[in-house]
Amino acid sequence: MASFIRENMVWPPMNMLRWKMQEHSSWYSGDPNVLANFYERMASTYSLSVEAPYHVHKESFWGRQLKNVVDIGVHVPIAGDIASTSADLIFSEPAQLKIAEAHIKNAPDSMVKTQEQLDYMMDDINFHQKLLEAGETSSAMSGVFIKLAWDEELSPYPIPVIEQVDTAYPIFRFGMLIEVSFVKQIDVDVLNESDHEKPASRDVFRLVETYYKDGSIGYRLFKGTPERIGVEVDLNYLDQTSDIENITTGIKDILAVYVPNILPNKMDRGSYMGRSDFLGIEGLMDSLDETYSSWLKDIILGQGRVMIPESFLKNKEGGGSKFNVDQLLYVDLDMDPLVEGNKITLQQFEIRAEQFEKTCLNLLDRIISSAGYSPQSFGLNIHGRAESGTALTIRERKSLSTKNKKQTYWEPALKKIVRLMLLVYKTQLRGKVEADFEVTTQFSDSITNDINQISEAVKAVSDASAVSTETKVRWLHPDWSEDEVQAETKRILDETGQSPLMEPDQVGIGADVEEEEEEEETED
Repeated sequence: MASFIRENMVWPPMNMLRWKMQEHSSWYSGDPNVLANFYERMASTYSLSVEAPYHVHKESFWGRQLKNVVDIGVHVPIAGDIASTSADLIFSEPAQLKIAEAHIKNAPDSMVKTQEQLDYMMDDINFHQKLLEAGETSSAMSGVFIKLAWDEELSPYPIPVIEQVDTAYPIFRFGMLIEVSFVKQIDVDVLNESDHEKPASRDVFRLVETYYKDGSIGYRLFKGTPERIGVEVDLNYLDQTSDIENITTGIKDILAVYVPNILPNKMDRGSYMGRSDFLGIEGLMDSLDETYSSWLKDIILGQGRVMIPESFLKNKEGGGSKFNVDQLLYVDLDMDPLVEGNKITLQQFEIRAEQFEKTCLNLLDRIISSAGYSPQSFGLNIHGRAESGTALTIRERKSLSTKNKKQTYWEPALKKIVRLMLLVYKTQLRGKVEADFEVTTQFSDSITNDINQISEAVKAVSDASAVSTETKVRWLHPDWSEDEVQAETKRILDETGQSPLMEPDQVGIGADVEEEEEEEETED
């Protein structure tokens, strides 16, 4: 089969989108050393190259940190906070994954048992925890892949595996994923025991795992260098890959899904790859770190200093001198204490805390808003007043809009991965489940509405006779199934005497029949 990866191609293949993946990965790491090394390496590698996929701004704060070794670099991990908040908004409460045919009246036993197996499967493989992981890395890295694997020694169920976009090389057709290769570098000390050859110092081995649209999974091993993927060698070449075999499932669908973080990608509008929440705010995050670093530098420079004549110091045993105050508090000067004006003096600089705080808060506001969220979602009270109820909901609207937008990408992906998991369970692991069904998804509201707000809204429309009892039940219990809603609606109508009445011409029929039967018995 044709594949994106070919022998002796430059590795890793670099373009503007993949360069941005590396940049966003550095911000997501939260490590200032990773950031400084990334910008220094990219600036030195690509700044003078006309073939560079992206040019680094040399004057960025982190781009000059390795050169200015005396500078103080403070990193604010706001990028990680954005990614974590994005995942929390979507998956902090488990999404409800249900088989529609198992929740209808008089549902077939086979569908009910399939739903039970799905529930067991979700718990056994920690599916919801994996969705949290996928949601966070998707926010940071522009999207995420979820592939299916299975190993009966580990679990009786298929195992969803999270794959990062910077190790994945997909092929799309009309926006549909038809093939994707995941590349892993293998650390090797010695080759297969049957081969006594030792790898050269520059040899790099990479395993390519490719998921095809016909449901098969293929494996290839390449022996190359840090700069090129090299040539394909037999899987038996290494002990680590000698037991790997190609897989044919017969499922006729690619056993992997791609979930874009959000579309379109502003750097390449024709790409089917999503965009990161960090896209466009790298400069703001760099400025925030520079501002915090300057603030800390201001604090250090503003520390009080006591200037004293050197003769005021006491000699220590073995040489040297000392003073009974912390060294950070004084500076010794070589001057005559008997000369007028030569005395202990205090030097204290002003720390511009208020100005720095306002600047940092303004930058945080812009970073969070540009990423698509409300500052309140991060626990920030930018506007200086506590809010609750309707006002807080309004403030959170930007976060809720972003959350709802991302869910539109997750919903079809979750439906497909659930169907694929049950298909793999049936065909590869001999599971007794149905294969023809409809999956429904229900995302929980991670920002819980105030029950008083809901009650007031329900009362307002109820007083205006503008809503039915069934609709009110649905508002109060959005996570209930259809049967639960109907049962609760019936109970309310029965308790309030609002149950549907019989047709007018049927009223009294039952009583007349009973009277006639009693008269017949009397005659007898």
